[in-house]
Amino acid sequence: MARLLAVLLLTALSPVAASAADPIATSSTGSLSSEQVVEARSRAWAKAAVDGDVDAFRSFATADYVMLWVDPPSKGEPARWHMRSRDEWIAMLRAGKLKYSSVVLRNTRAHVNGDIATFTGEYSQKTAGRGSGTEESGFFVETWVKRRGAWLAVSTVFP
Repeated sequence: MARLLAVLLLTALSPVAASAADPIATSSTGSLSSEQVVEARSRAWAKAAVDGDVDAFRSFATADYVMLWVDPPSKGEPARWHMRSRDEWIAMLRAGKLKYSSVVLRNTRAHVNGDIATFTGEYSQKTAGRGSGTEESGFFVETWVKRRGAWLAVSTVFP
């Protein structure tokens, strides 16, 4: 579960925080390629999470956004997929049940096909919540869609 959250915030590396604070969202992209814009949006999304800017964080994902992650098999139990909606994730952040202290994205790449993009890479993150902290790392795949001129996340998978 934390892995999933990490991946979403995986993008938390650098740039700006959302909406009005995000020049990528509010101004002409000039000479930036769609791949560069998607990467910048993902990193700004992660930064919003680390900064605790829940309203900005919310603005990067569609209302029907879904996060998927797998818990590996353990103690005789099979691997299991889990799902979290954008609003569930936001509620956890707003209530302080989850706090990101860092998200680092590495070896990333954006792939654009029209108004759909995938952003892939490796992540590491540090989170806190419910009295304990975790450090996680792994891989992620985000899917972005261009709606009304803005790139928005529709899903993240943490395999």
